[in-house]
Amino acid sequence: MTMARYSHGTLKRPYNKRLVHIGDAAHRASPQLGQGANMALLDALALSRALNSRPVEHALPAYARARRLHTKIYQAMSWAFTPMYQSDSKILPILRDRVLFPASQIPPVPRILTRLVCGTMVPPMQRL
Repeated sequence: MTMARYSHGTLKRPYNKRLVHIGDAAHRASPQLGQGANMALLDALALSRALNSRPVEHALPAYARARRLHTKIYQAMSWAFTPMYQSDSKILPILRDRVLFPASQIPPVPRILTRLVCGTMVPPMQRL
């Protein structure tokens, strides 16, 4: 077995004149929320909208601003949930299985969790 290690981070500026980073290249996180593909698609959509509405030199900063809040919030949630699934803790898995799982069955928590996994818990991009 190989030990998996994850880090969380966001490029301060995910673009330059010739290259734009999206997805994990722009904002890496552990896979606990399963949002890697969603985040990359939302980045691509934000980039496309920004490029369609303004010149490149203004579009790239607009793309970065549009995605900043959503990615920070999802990285924070991923950071918080990672120890529940990957740590040496004896207590966290018990908490996850005996407390958080039963609580996840009580309305409105299932709806909230669905929005979390769909990537719509917070607006996915700021106005472009």
